[in-house]
Amino acid sequence: MRKLFLISVFLLANLNISLIADENKCGAFNFGCKTKKFIENTKEYQKKSFDKSKEQVSKTSEKVKKGTGLVIKDVKESVGEVKKDMKDAVDGVKKEMKK
Repeated sequence: MRKLFLISVFLLANLNISLIADENKCGAFNFGCKTKKFIENTKEYQKKSFDKSKEQVSKTSEKVKKGTGLVIKDVKESVGEVKKDMKDAVDGVKKEMKK
């Protein structure tokens, strides 16, 4: 009974230890392991940078759309005022010519 208990405790302890070891530490001259870690870190960095770039592009496009709307509105107002002023000038010239 004791032997069975000791064996089961030993097996459970070994299973838990193997589950805890997630990170592999590379040796000084283990270039394969170091290369793999470098590639994984680079991929993670690129994913984060890509997500940040997407956010920046969406924010910038929203700002451009708002700015474009304001510029178009200002141009329409300016053109409307110019048309009104031109019409007044043409009407004034017509009145003077009729006299």
